[in-house]
Amino acid sequence: MSEKYAIYGGTFDPIHIGHISVADSAVKECGLNKLIFMPDYVSPFKQDATTTSGHDRYEMIKRILHYNPAFTLSSYEILKEGPSYTIETLEYWDDVVKGELYFILGFDSVLEVETWRRGHDILSKYPLITARRPGSDDREGMAKIEALRSKYKANITVLDMLPVDASSTEIRNRIKAGLSISDMVVPEVEEYIIEHKLYR
Repeated sequence: MSEKYAIYGGTFDPIHIGHISVADSAVKECGLNKLIFMPDYVSPFKQDATTTSGHDRYEMIKRILHYNPAFTLSSYEILKEGPSYTIETLEYWDDVVKGELYFILGFDSVLEVETWRRGHDILSKYPLITARRPGSDDREGMAKIEALRSKYKANITVLDMLPVDASSTEIRNRIKAGLSISDMVVPEVEEYIIEHKLYR
C-alpha cells in the first residue's frame, strides 16, 4: 500500500491549537503517514507589518512536531521566496514524495479553490482535507463542496471533528492588549512568543 502524505500550508502566525487539532484529526481520519506543515513566504515589502518573519513562524511550528509522530515541517515556500501558487507546490511535492499527496486547507479556501490558478487541476488531481469553522452555519458550504465533488470528481474530506475556536489574529490582538493566550496555543509556542517578544 502506498504512503499517504499531506501538505498543510498557511501563514501560521502563530500556529495555534486549532491548526494542531485539524492536523491531528487529518492524520487519524485519513490514515496519513506524514503531514508536512509548510509556512508560506511573506514578502518583506508586504504592507501588513504584523506578519512575523519566516524564521520565527518556522521555529514555532518546530516546537509542536512532537505532538504527533506523523508531523514534519518544510521551509520550501519560505526559502523559495516570492508568491507560491498552490498547484506549483503540489506538483513539486508530487515528484518528491512517493505515494498519494493530500492538501489540507481551511473551509473557506476549499470553496474558493475553483478560482485559484489552475484550480480545476487541484480539484481533479489532489485529494483535499478541510474542517468546519467554529460557530458558523456550513450548510451552504457543504452544498458547494458537493457541487465540486460532482463537477470535478473531487475527493474532499470534511473532517469529523468539533471545530476549535482559535485564531491567529485574535492571539496577536490579545498579546497586544496584554491578555492571556494560554487557552489558544500550546505551552511551547507561548514560551517562544514570550522569549522572542513577538506580537508586542
